[in-house]
Amino acid sequence: MKTTRIPALLVSLILSSILMLSSCEKDDNTPEVNEDGLTRDVTDLVPQEILDEMEDLGLPIYGGIDPPNIEGRFVASPFILLASNRQSDIPGYQFQDYYVTFKEQDDRELTIMMDYENGSEMGNGLGSFIVGDGNRFSVFVEVISESNGETASFVHIVSGELTETGIKDLYFANFMLDNRGNPSGAWIEEGEGRVAFDSDGFSERL
Repeated sequence: MKTTRIPALLVSLILSSILMLSSCEKDDNTPEVNEDGLTRDVTDLVPQEILDEMEDLGLPIYGGIDPPNIEGRFVASPFILLASNRQSDIPGYQFQDYYVTFKEQDDRELTIMMDYENGSEMGNGLGSFIVGDGNRFSVFVEVISESNGETASFVHIVSGELTETGIKDLYFANFMLDNRGNPSGAWIEEGEGRVAFDSDGFSERL
């Protein structure tokens, strides 16, 4: 029986081709980002004009596809209003402490689950998107609120810099995305919102 031998050079070329194909496949699955480092999921959720308004009001947004793992529970206190595009809001107002929990972070899909508590307001199991680079990150989550049988969609954003014991310079934004026509006048206008922050510069890990 004749045995066919494959030259060593050919074997090497075949293995190199397989590795290159595997590398290309992995790269194809990497989320694409725009010039600001934001994924399509984020830009589909939040219109550019609202992103621009948030940044004008002082919210830092950290783009990128290599955010830190931020799983854990944190508290922002004192939680202070930094700025707002609503005339009735007064910068410097102190809200109740803001508690936020991040879990189930997926670094491949750039998704994360989020729970929060802010006085009587809370949300659990909220699917969110995360971007960032190094120790800095931004999390984007759509929140559906209901009042007197009417619903509206808000976006919450949490940005900061992860440390071993907490989050440095935590900022939070809450903006109206869709008030469903606001038939009863219960909701704020689309594009309105506010930016708050942890005024002592550090949100402890609990």
